[in-house]
Amino acid sequence: VLEPYILKDMLGSLPPEIMQALVEHYSGKGWLQRVEQCILHMDISSLDFNQVVRLCREHGLYGALIYLFNQGLNDFRTPLEELLSVIQNATRKDATSTCYRMLVYLKYCFQGLAFPPGHGTIPRAQLHAVRKELLQFMLEDSKMLTSEVFKGFSSSSGKCPNICYLLWMDTEATLEVVKCAFAQENFEPTSSTLDASVSKDEEDTDIESPDSQNILLQSVVDAIIHIVGLENEAIHSVVVGTAESEESELWPSVSDFGHIVEFVSFFVSYKRANASQRVLKHILKYLTSSTTSYDDKKMPPQKEVLQLFNVVPQTDWNSDYVLNLCLDAHFHQACGMIYTARNQNLAALDSYMKDTMEPYHAFIFINKKLLQLASDEALSFRSTVISRFAELVNLSRECAFVLVIDHFHDEIQQILAELHSDHCSLFLFLKTAIEVHLSGKLDFSELTARNYEIVESLYSGDLEDYLQRLSNLPKLFDRNPISMTDKLVELYLELLCQYEPRSVLKFLETFDSYRLERCLLLCLDYGVTDAAAFLQERVGDVASALELVLAGLDEKVNQFIASVENAFSRTSSKSISEIEQPDIVLNMSEARPVLDVLRSSIGLCQRNSQRLDPEESQLLWFQLVDNFSDPLKKLYGSKVVNGKGCWSVGGETTNGHPTGKGFSQKMVNSAYQRCLNTLRRVFSQFVGEIIEAMAGYIPLPAIMAKLLSDNGSQEFGDFKLVIHRMLSMYLYEKRILETAKSVIEDDSFYTLSLLKRGVCHGFAPQTFVCCVCNCSLSKEGAISAVRVFSCGHATHLHCESEQSKSSNKDFKDGCPVCLSMSDTQARNKSPILAENGLPKYPVVEHEVPYGVHHNHETDHVERSRGLHQMSRFEILNNLQKGQKSFHIETVPPLKLSPPAIYHEKIQKRVSLVGESSRHSVRSGKPQKIWHMKEPKSKKSGNWLPPKSSIFSSDKNQVQ
Repeated sequence: VLEPYILKDMLGSLPPEIMQALVEHYSGKGWLQRVEQCILHMDISSLDFNQVVRLCREHGLYGALIYLFNQGLNDFRTPLEELLSVIQNATRKDATSTCYRMLVYLKYCFQGLAFPPGHGTIPRAQLHAVRKELLQFMLEDSKMLTSEVFKGFSSSSGKCPNICYLLWMDTEATLEVVKCAFAQENFEPTSSTLDASVSKDEEDTDIESPDSQNILLQSVVDAIIHIVGLENEAIHSVVVGTAESEESELWPSVSDFGHIVEFVSFFVSYKRANASQRVLKHILKYLTSSTTSYDDKKMPPQKEVLQLFNVVPQTDWNSDYVLNLCLDAHFHQACGMIYTARNQNLAALDSYMKDTMEPYHAFIFINKKLLQLASDEALSFRSTVISRFAELVNLSRECAFVLVIDHFHDEIQQILAELHSDHCSLFLFLKTAIEVHLSGKLDFSELTARNYEIVESLYSGDLEDYLQRLSNLPKLFDRNPISMTDKLVELYLELLCQYEPRSVLKFLETFDSYRLERCLLLCLDYGVTDAAAFLQERVGDVASALELVLAGLDEKVNQFIASVENAFSRTSSKSISEIEQPDIVLNMSEARPVLDVLRSSIGLCQRNSQRLDPEESQLLWFQLVDNFSDPLKKLYGSKVVNGKGCWSVGGETTNGHPTGKGFSQKMVNSAYQRCLNTLRRVFSQFVGEIIEAMAGYIPLPAIMAKLLSDNGSQEFGDFKLVIHRMLSMYLYEKRILETAKSVIEDDSFYTLSLLKRGVCHGFAPQTFVCCVCNCSLSKEGAISAVRVFSCGHATHLHCESEQSKSSNKDFKDGCPVCLSMSDTQARNKSPILAENGLPKYPVVEHEVPYGVHHNHETDHVERSRGLHQMSRFEILNNLQKGQKSFHIETVPPLKLSPPAIYHEKIQKRVSLVGESSRHSVRSGKPQKIWHMKEPKSKKSGNWLPPKSSIFSSDKNQVQ
């Protein structure tokens, strides 16, 4: 019951009697691991210390034992002694787990962490003392004098420190743990939490100083050097165990010795420890040996040697001996550094130039020496660099080009003359110059891609200077440009045809300053057909360009057919459907050249069809069709696939393979037929692509005539699909054009009909009474001039003029009744009479005017028949006064007005008619061409006819 609460740290303290009973109960059950977990989560004060320590020793609970001594007694050394005694008394196999537990404990203590993990950190004031105490214990002589390990190390080196047992168990892991005690990043604890009980003065006195660190480190290095015997000419070979024992072995092994040498070399190269000349000799000999291997996590051996050269004075090592070692190991950078120290600049240059893995070191050296040397020595070095410029270009063309721009701009002709003896180097140099001319930049990613941190640490000053000069490339190119003359461009094109013929076309497309005729001759001489066709197209000779593109098509087609034949003869294609077979065949590598020719020739013809005469354009396309139709004719007309008899039915072989008993005659015929059908479909697809591409440039009747004249007598089968596709494509495009034409005409004619209807229909007055004087419009003696408005009101002209004089100056032209109503009603709902006499409604925001139809035409017809006995003006007046005698039955049905968008369209078009149309009343019939038989629907009240009735297919619709 108590265990879960203890493991969750909810019950950290128990009386000693209860904890003792818990330990005895669990140990009696054999649950030792659970006892250890409980101990790690308990307060030390609640435990019976001696009982728990005895229990941990008896049952090997070393994690709890370390916790008890560290937390209870603040003792970090005793657990180490306990673990080491276990290692000394056990065999290597049994002591392995204890050894690794000990190493983990040491690593945590060196890093300032409490053990086991998750128990906080060691106080900062105590950290230095803990490290020093543990390291001194490891360097003490072992007290286990009877162990085989002690006897072996004592016989070889004279003494056996405690660290020998750990080195014997796992040399690499032990050295890595020791390194954690001296690594710079581990000087401070990982947690900034400090013990509050320790004062600041105590911290300052206990903090470890670098000098004391180095002294302790030197002691560790000296002990390891003494154990291995690096101070002697011969290395100590420690025999652990007797000859009769199965566990007897020789230490150190080759890998163990390598780890020890790398450990010593690491601290010597960082000036943390010192080593004698003999030790350095052993280190250099090991690093330059051919058996040395390294991974990405370790520094390469050559870099370690360079680190030692930078740290150790030259007087501490024999340069001749070390130079021979580096020459045998092919450490070219190390050799270059030795030659540079001897002031042998040419030999150093040769060494740096041999390093092809990191070629930039040679250019760093050249750049440095060109800036340092002077007088005759500088001239000699410059002439040497120019004489070896071809090798420098092969080493790194980008760095070589920068070297020319920066230091040898005046000697560029001499350098080009030197490069003429090596065409490959000349090509690389000119390629770099062209790239700079086109883009203005170079790619130096390799300078920082490989071990940049190591290079920076070794050549920090030189590398920074060189990178700084590279950062000024744009200024260098502007200050020292290389003029690309026609001669240089043609020279580069010739070399490009030799070394990279696939890049010629791309160069000609991007570079625009060259002589067409000369470049065309070069491309023709070297057989670069795609580039030659491009140039002939630029010259204007399209026919020759097409011939070049199609050159060698027969050979490519034969190779393609042969590869398909071999594929069908080797494998069974029954599992693949006939629909999938053409796609699989087209994915073969041999099909790529045929497809490239097809697409290149189609693009060539499409680009030039617009600027050529129709006859010339037809000749080009028909020539292309003929070249791809010929293989299709042969496939339909011949009995063999490739004309070589490989598919011979009666022979004993099929494509060179013996048929044997497993190949029946029926199987051979079936495979042949499947191959033949697939090839026919593929080449029919080729022809179909050509015809689809040329349909937009050549009249379809001409294409059809060509196909029928050449292939009319053939029963092609799949080739007929090409014609069907062409016809269906023609019908599809024709239907698109007809639909577009119909839509355009529909919209235009409907708009014009609305315009004509809006400005030409007649107006009928609501009543035959003047709305101003309320007198009859037709009474005797009245003035004959009458104005009828579109709203249905009518006035005498003289009444309207008198009213305008009596009113204010802002009187507007329009119906006086409607104008007076607009003052009392909402402006966004009242009609305003436009200049043409049509009602104009202002568009109100958020109001959708669509769906409102003009129905005045029906109103006029009804008014002419006398259906309305009451004017709208009277209706509105009666509604405003609220007369009770007003009967709703006498009110005529009110009609909706047309949308405002309609009036805006009408206004734009009526403005072209003139002022006379505003006052005129149509007396005659419209012209016949505009007279429509329009069905009127009294139910809808919509005077606009639907579009379907306007554009009906019936010819009698328009008279």
